Amino acid sequence: MPIHLAISDLDRLVIAAVLGEATPEDIMELAREFLKTGRQAYGKIIDTTAGSSPIDENRMAAIAAFMRADPKATSRGPLAFVVDPKRGEQAHKFAELTSEERPVKVFTSLREARKWVRENTKREP
Repeated sequence: MPIHLAISDLDRLVIAAVLGEATPEDIMELAREFLKTGRQAYGKIIDTTAGSSPIDENRMAAIAAFMRADPKATSRGPLAFVVDPKRGEQAHKFAELTSEERPVKVFTSLREARKWVRENTKREP
């Protein structure tokens, strides 16, 4: 799969890097992985600067609905996309679709995305 995950329990952070072209099935598998890790409350960064995905709005809506259906959906952590400034329409669209559910934002800088996710991730008491 052209999407690689790195999970940091210490930072309560999941980073997914898209390398090359990711299919809609790859993206759905990533959504399943997010749920399978049991770390819904962690902050998530999806870095698409080295990749792309030909996903349409219907598939995006289906993935959003899949994530929303999870019993722990209300405890989802912030989601940041890092995109190439010349691309990124899909990330902006997904952010629009899910902005009412948890903090979500699109960046062109990984450093800024990390900072924002850190500021918006709830810490356990």
